[in-house]
Amino acid sequence: MKILLLFIVFVVAAPVQAQVGASWAAAGRTRLSLTAGYVSSHEKDYAVIGAGAGYYLLNGLEAGLDGEAWMGSKPHIYSVSPGLRYTFTQMESMKPYVGGFYKRTFYDTLSDLSSAGGRAGVSSTLGEHTYLNAGLVYEKFFNCSETIYTDCDQLYPELGISFTY
Repeated sequence: MKILLLFIVFVVAAPVQAQVGASWAAAGRTRLSLTAGYVSSHEKDYAVIGAGAGYYLLNGLEAGLDGEAWMGSKPHIYSVSPGLRYTFTQMESMKPYVGGFYKRTFYDTLSDLSSAGGRAGVSSTLGEHTYLNAGLVYEKFFNCSETIYTDCDQLYPELGISFTY
């Protein structure tokens, strides 16, 4: 079981259009993100750092690439993950999102694994340039032996605060 105690996402969106009232998820915008957090999983503790970038192909539809490093306990874990996410921008205060991803995970003492999954949640505006994202992620690892990796299917929460300009 994966327990997410703290996971913060800082997102900077560079506006392509200078329209009044333009959405943070408008077509042509770019996302840059930094992540930091703490995870406790199977009696192991990790500090998590990461970075990512995305581009809004259409209003609400983002194609992105993200990476993470889990440091602390052994094994150290590194991942790279391309994905798509759609945010329903038509809603005013609570904006639901859904997405899918592929992930390649590298371990320093175990064989590497591939996985795919989906996510769903809501984004809520906290201020003009600040959003709270909360949701659930399901991840399925391929060619995974539970005697080595313990969990080949995972369901875990995601929580983030996004800052845009």
